Amino acid sequence: MTRSLCTFALPFALVGLLACGSAEQGSGGVGGMGGMGGIGGSPSTERRIFVTSTVYTAALGGIAGADARCATQADAAGLDGNFKAWLSTISSSVVDRLSHEGGPFARVDETIVANDWADLLDGALLAPISLDATGQAQTGDVWTGTLATGASYTVDDCAAFTSGDNADGHAYCGSSTSATSTWTYNKPAACASTLRLYCIEQ
Repeated sequence: MTRSLCTFALPFALVGLLACGSAEQGSGGVGGMGGMGGIGGSPSTERRIFVTSTVYTAALGGIAGADARCATQADAAGLDGNFKAWLSTISSSVVDRLSHEGGPFARVDETIVANDWADLLDGALLAPISLDATGQAQTGDVWTGTLATGASYTVDDCAAFTSGDNADGHAYCGSSTSATSTWTYNKPAACASTLRLYCIEQ
């Protein structure tokens, strides 16, 4: 992992009523990315975590497609390191596929989100994951497919996040404005909903 300073079973009949709303494009940025140097600061042990500025249906191309979207946004923002999506399918959870090492986890404005992996999954964040890779504030819901424990939501996953068709059911989402367990496990969303992704440095 690159070291750098700056451094997401209800009945189907209810899905439409409880589904996450489509995410809204954020506006406004983080004032003064200063502190210890912002995005371009000196090395530290922090692992960066951000929410995408772009929204997507659940037709992400699976986990690999979601990881590629995170890498693209990190590269465009000038963030070095390897970024992967905080996304679980029924058969592959974030607990099994993402690194548990390092920490603390921090947004690109250096605000600590969690002190370590265990803190990330203890049901309370120190701050919501509400900034994108450039430090702009983003609101709305986020595809996760992930329970508060980091395990997979096993009822449905929009064909392993390859389908954006409402007829294909739903997947679970989190809230980018939440600092409770609902940051990753909030409510179901229809596959055609347009939501964000969380991206976490490996």
